[in-house]
Amino acid sequence: MLLKTKKIRNTLPICNTKHIANIHRMKKKLTNIFLGITFLWVSVASCKKDENPAPPSIQLLTGMEYTASGAIVATGGKLRFGISASATGANITNFVIKKMMPDGSVKVVLDSGLNSTGFTVNETFYQGVEDTVHWTFQLMDKNRQFATTAITLYRDPASTWGGILEYPAVVMGFQNSATHGQFLVPSSGKIYFADSAVINQSLIDIIPYYYVDGTPSPTFSSAGETGGGITEYYPTISAWTTKNYTKWDISVDTDPVPVSAFDACHNDSLLIVSYDDVWGKRKFKWAEAGIVIPFLTSSGKRGLIRVISVENDPAGAITFAMKIQQ
Repeated sequence: MLLKTKKIRNTLPICNTKHIANIHRMKKKLTNIFLGITFLWVSVASCKKDENPAPPSIQLLTGMEYTASGAIVATGGKLRFGISASATGANITNFVIKKMMPDGSVKVVLDSGLNSTGFTVNETFYQGVEDTVHWTFQLMDKNRQFATTAITLYRDPASTWGGILEYPAVVMGFQNSATHGQFLVPSSGKIYFADSAVINQSLIDIIPYYYVDGTPSPTFSSAGETGGGITEYYPTISAWTTKNYTKWDISVDTDPVPVSAFDACHNDSLLIVSYDDVWGKRKFKWAEAGIVIPFLTSSGKRGLIRVISVENDPAGAITFAMKIQQ
């Protein structure tokens, strides 16, 4: 008797298509979750990195030409600083030099905005009357990370006030004057017209002109004025090879130097304390009668000008008394 056997097919079972679609959706969802977790981890790692960006770096240059920390300097003596700065995490956006005074007050002597990967500059200042000053040099970058270095300097206790040159009445012409010269050598009091000034350009520190664009004003300037009107009024200066730059303290509008103090001054004490380099600008406008103007020449000589009278005309003249360090 033959037994009937059931033939078994050698095939896989047929799957439900809906079930397969669900599996694909689950795989896709798991993949998206994994990618999301990976992105989140990378973002967190990146944020943690940004929370502690590297600060910029700053150092003072050393050598015979630079003032070293601990130096003892006579009143009015030159201070020469070389500063080297470099960015690390982001560009440098601010550079500040400050003086911490003996009474604890802080005086900003330079505050410069910029956008730089680094720089090396030389800055010149002058020793004041303070016995001890702590100088700080500070950088800030776009990430608001700071770098600071500092030195301490001392005034020479043996310092004495220096002598000055006094000129009771200097008369100079404005740009269109054919009567009075426009180019002054403070060390000798000599005044030249343009044709002679070119021969003595290395000695000339003061040049007045009558500013006529907008509201007119009598103005003191120098050949080193940049971005202003000096070459507009004196085109020949463009060809000069030496352009001395005199700084003019414009703070006298709010903190005037008394005329009585100017008249009584016969050494450089008032000259030293009157000029503030923070307010030293390329020109001084509104040079009206009665005002006393502190200035600093490119060779480091401090001086004061007391305006006596002004002719408000491009062809006119300005008369002033002047006192300047020898």
